[in-house]
Amino acid sequence: MSTCLFEFFPVELLHGIFHYLSAHEIFYAFTQISTYVDNVLVSYDRYSISLSSMLKHQFDLMCRLIRPEQVISITIVDNDDTPDQSKLFFSKFDIRQFINLRSYAIISSDQSIFLQLDLLCQFNHFQALTLPNISQTYWCLFGSHVETIIPRLRKLITNQHPITKPLNNLRYLTITHCYCHNLEYLFRQMMMLRSLNITVSLDMFTDWSKKIPVMNHLRRLTLGIQYGRLTMSRMNQFLSKMPRLLHFELRIDDPMDVIGDEQWTRWSRHSNADIEDANDIISGHQWKYLVPHLQTFDFRFCLLNRSDEKILDSFRSTFWLEQKQWFVAYDDYQSPPCLFTVPRFAPKNIIYSSDLFKRQKRKSNV
Repeated sequence: MSTCLFEFFPVELLHGIFHYLSAHEIFYAFTQISTYVDNVLVSYDRYSISLSSMLKHQFDLMCRLIRPEQVISITIVDNDDTPDQSKLFFSKFDIRQFINLRSYAIISSDQSIFLQLDLLCQFNHFQALTLPNISQTYWCLFGSHVETIIPRLRKLITNQHPITKPLNNLRYLTITHCYCHNLEYLFRQMMMLRSLNITVSLDMFTDWSKKIPVMNHLRRLTLGIQYGRLTMSRMNQFLSKMPRLLHFELRIDDPMDVIGDEQWTRWSRHSNADIEDANDIISGHQWKYLVPHLQTFDFRFCLLNRSDEKILDSFRSTFWLEQKQWFVAYDDYQSPPCLFTVPRFAPKNIIYSSDLFKRQKRKSNV
């Protein structure tokens, strides 16, 4: 008689495995393995439901075995492979049955889903909401439902910033796009924020970094620059408003022209824009004065032009290699070429070509 190895696993270990899986994956993989595992499935109370890319028999199995009070997270997704799956799900379950729900993610344009937002206020443990890209038309129809629930949230992920009043409970915010002139208003509405993940479009003529308030509670910042030029003086001013920041990640997706900076300087003399060497933002000598207090610092800078190994020289000091042990690499095989920290931004894929061995593509500061 064969013995199931999972029977020797403590409940806590199985729960640890379940944490990384969606509800339908858990039931499909672990149901009827053994009586012991089945009992663990029945007692587990932290299921996350993701209604995307789920086969019908997996969907049916999950709906048959799960109890709404076991669910803490639901993600609603529009998917061509599984059309109307969310409607089918809510024909079997009433949203009000999920009394222990903590997180609700909407990646859908289904109007009926937005109408459910008012009901989420009934749940004592509810604290996290993910919103899709909401058009102005949709906001006129459903904005009031969003505004009803936002004040109680601790975590919000959104493409816009539907914030019209102070959010003293909010601790974790992700905004996938924001203009720099909105940052001051945004920050003043959530002074208790601990973690911010935001992608910004910059305007070189706006004094955005000077106007934002001091964020005394912010510990983690992920900043993406989608468009515009970021200067070191702006970065210094921006980080000075976050005295307790411990973890910082910076992505500059708009390729920087560090070779043509002389032309930029001549042009900026006749404008009100910052006059600053573009190479400063990619200099390890400059960064070490801004980030010595940080526990982690990761970055990815896209460059307009290819460079050589000298670009890494400023990251080869004792500060980078020994004191902080922050390792930096340069890859001109990517398009555009990139300067980045590893392992955080190390390429996940390797593309081979006929000239792969003719010149070294990837270099590091080690």
